[in-house]
Amino acid sequence: MLRRQSFQRILWEARYRFFKEIGSDPQLSKETAIGKLVSLAQKLEEEGSHDKAAEAWFKVIKTAGWVGPENQISVFGELTQKDLESIRKKVEGDMKSVRPN
Repeated sequence: MLRRQSFQRILWEARYRFFKEIGSDPQLSKETAIGKLVSLAQKLEEEGSHDKAAEAWFKVIKTAGWVGPENQISVFGELTQKDLESIRKKVEGDMKSVRPN
């Protein structure tokens, strides 16, 4: 019975409904995910899988926002659009004063 295609289809449909229910839970949040990751990291550490536990902890700190993406580099730093506009106006004004008319 377990190998029947109809049973397997019903089983997969039940799994998808379960995952949909979990995903639409209003209690699901970033903090919930972080808590689950911490729990899993602790279990891995207790089992002696220290390398996997370290990876889980890294995912925790990344999810918490303590580290950013390693490949993201901001050329403009903390400049806002307003700051960029004022710099552009200043440079354009300086260029006009340097050019002979």
